[in-house]
Amino acid sequence: MSMDTEEKQVLKDAAEEGRKEDSMLAHVAKGEIVLPLPLANDPEIKALLEKKFKAAGANMNQYVVGHKDNSINPETGLPEFGFSLGSIGGTLVGGAIGFIVGGPAGAVTGAKIGATVDTARAIADNAKSAREAAASAQAAAIAEAQKNRELVLKQMEDARAANAAALDQQRASAAAGLEQARMSAQQQQALLQSLTAQQQAAADAARATLAQQQQQYAENKAAMEKQAADQAAALDAERRKIAERESAQMTARRRAGRRALLSEARLTPETGVTSNQYGNEAVLMGA
Repeated sequence: MSMDTEEKQVLKDAAEEGRKEDSMLAHVAKGEIVLPLPLANDPEIKALLEKKFKAAGANMNQYVVGHKDNSINPETGLPEFGFSLGSIGGTLVGGAIGFIVGGPAGAVTGAKIGATVDTARAIADNAKSAREAAASAQAAAIAEAQKNRELVLKQMEDARAANAAALDQQRASAAAGLEQARMSAQQQQALLQSLTAQQQAAADAARATLAQQQQQYAENKAAMEKQAADQAAALDAERRKIAERESAQMTARRRAGRRALLSEARLTPETGVTSNQYGNEAVLMGA
């Protein structure tokens, strides 16, 4: 949450209470080394620092307190000096500390020791990156499989809906035909009352035909209902097969992902280094 004007004024007032030449507040990390001005202005130390910052592709002025290139925390308005030292951290810090302790010769020795630390840190970082990549690939594969499964299920549901609509249409047509036949039977019944014996025989034949039509309708109706049931059973069976296949594929991917993670995790026992064995250190220079 951003600080309001009054809170920022409190920070400004606190900065003015600094002792000696200290006149600024800043965000710094535990364990960082701040070089006093006499050391920061030493030509050899400064040249070493400039070389290492340049090798890291970093702007050293960003880490000079009070410089216009400082990164400003958007929440507090104070300069911040967070920096991932990466492959140069041990060399830079080791060289700087070695120079303070033993001069130029100590700087060389310290830089070599720091380089060894950098190599161990790089191995640990590579192992971590590989684990993260494997986890990301596994998550992407599972998401893609889920997406495909949902697409297949949707297609099956659409097909089921289309079949149901066709069946409803068939039922409606059959019902209309039956109603028409029923009305025709009623009309024939009215005619029978005024017919002669010959007409009565013809009417009997008509009734027989109607009975045959009704029987045929009943048979057609039963056949359509059986067909609909068979189609529904086939769709259910197909959906179960697809679900089982997708489940087996996702299980195989998860197992493959676990094997990849276990394989990458063995890098740490081989080197004897854990990802948090060496803490990050940064060097800040006074303004």
